[in-house]
Amino acid sequence: MPSPIVHISAGYAIYRIYKHKLPKNRYLFSRIPLYFSIIAILSLLPDLDALFGLIFRDMEHYHNNLTHSLFFGLLVALVFSGLARWIFGSKIWIWFMVALLSYELHVILDVFTGERGVMLLWPLVQHRFSSPVKLFYGLQWGLGFFSIWHLWTIFTESLFFLVVFFLLNFFDKRRLSKSPGIIEAQKPY
Repeated sequence: MPSPIVHISAGYAIYRIYKHKLPKNRYLFSRIPLYFSIIAILSLLPDLDALFGLIFRDMEHYHNNLTHSLFFGLLVALVFSGLARWIFGSKIWIWFMVALLSYELHVILDVFTGERGVMLLWPLVQHRFSSPVKLFYGLQWGLGFFSIWHLWTIFTESLFFLVVFFLLNFFDKRRLSKSPGIIEAQKPY
């Protein structure tokens, strides 16, 4: 599985794409956008099963199972979007899309990582899916909690975050340069 760096990077991209469609942003600790925090949690949520693996010292038995299913992600998105509609009073379809993309992108990114694959179509199929093309080295739990290879994972996935960050900024600047009305409205006169 990729480390939280990759999953939060994906959540950050979803936040940047959808932040203008969400209600007026609130902040945590005066600087951290509340909606980014929520999306980051949704992006990490499938790995909640790893806590049981750590507690019971059996990652193979607990991790990458039912919480890494596309159907489970659909259920989470439905429940979350209903709660978000009730709490924030905004359109349910925006929250549904944000929750679904955040959760499902986590599962799909795990398919492109080493290890044993994920139960992508559980409960219909018990088969684990793993891509032959590996985009991430990932955290190899079989090497132990403290392994030198985890430093390689942190390095490569930090580079992934930087690529995502710079691409989002590039496309934002490009979009703004093609919309002169938006630039004029943002100038502080």
